[in-house]
Amino acid sequence: MFKRIILSFIAGSFFYCTAAFGQVNQANWKEDANIYEKVCDASITINKGVNLTLSQLYNEKPVLLALIFTRCSGICNPFLLQLKENLQFKISAGEFTVLVLSFDPRDTREDMELLSERLGLENNEQWLFATTGDIEKLNQSVGFNPVWDSTRSQYDHDALLVGINKDGYITKKLIGLRNRQDLAQMINSVNNIFSPSYRLPNKNLLFSCFNYNPETGKNTPGLGLLFLALPAIVALLLVFGISYSVRQKQI
Repeated sequence: MFKRIILSFIAGSFFYCTAAFGQVNQANWKEDANIYEKVCDASITINKGVNLTLSQLYNEKPVLLALIFTRCSGICNPFLLQLKENLQFKISAGEFTVLVLSFDPRDTREDMELLSERLGLENNEQWLFATTGDIEKLNQSVGFNPVWDSTRSQYDHDALLVGINKDGYITKKLIGLRNRQDLAQMINSVNNIFSPSYRLPNKNLLFSCFNYNPETGKNTPGLGLLFLALPAIVALLLVFGISYSVRQKQI
């Protein structure tokens, strides 16, 4: 009987820890994925057919990269409109470049120019509209995974804004329609300005469930996960103790 109880507790503890780890994995940590990693130096074609690399842009100024496609019937237009509105009340154009890049191979330079005109940004030097032939590598480097839906002839995708500093590292990602405060934090991050509300990897975070390693881009279990499993571990030790005590009395 005690063996069954012990095995049940062992299985329960294992399941608890596995479930906790799986829950974090299911969340995908989308906004944390690829942070502090270098973005792919994609070749891009911007306004008026100018060809250059992404590094030529971010070496000059930090970049806010918005990934969209012009045939989108969903989030892309509201996403760009809100970004435009928020930036109208924000910092001067000298602090960063906004790069609106299509991830749809069907989009042409003319499609992107028409998009800039619809948004009234064709003469705004802070905004660049571009296409690229290196979209798969770029998507992978920023953790972006659009999925083609052949039934609707649309991509299922997040509204993703990626902050890239002048060294080409991803400092922050924003998913979905976000407020001006979130955007201000991203602008601070690409300009290497400390933002107290944005939590950076820190060795003093002893009780985090998982610890992020910026060199490998991986998460490893932390002390916080141990504390979550502590009740199950204590119960298991009690069962062992009771079992041992009963056996000693029987001898």
